Amino acid sequence: MRESPLGTRTSLHATSPNRRTVESGSWLTMSEQGAGLGTEMRAGLLLFAFDTLGAEWAESGAASWNHASLGVSSKLGYERNGVTRVSPRPGQPDDEQLVRLAKDHFQRPPWKVTLRGADAALAQLGI
Repeated sequence: MRESPLGTRTSLHATSPNRRTVESGSWLTMSEQGAGLGTEMRAGLLLFAFDTLGAEWAESGAASWNHASLGVSSKLGYERNGVTRVSPRPGQPDDEQLVRLAKDHFQRPPWKVTLRGADAALAQLGI
């Protein structure tokens, strides 16, 4: 896995440990798109979520017109899980395609995630 360049962002969060479900997201500038980096970024988050945090499900979404983002989700094993209405910009509502991934359906990459310096944070989470 390569280091993420400037112009990329990823996020991972969960609202309740009882759900064993994480929500992930990623964003890349147009100049970084099309080289597989988005897939690697999301796969890295999912490896961490499933293998370290003990998540059983991952949820995400993308604008219904964003075929590239939905393609990344599909490559990793996500399945479509409904549509919701969002308003990312005032006065410009849009449909968001929701996606959901079961741990057992994750299309794992051929590489592993290595954690360094995460012991204190994991201990705070009870992991």
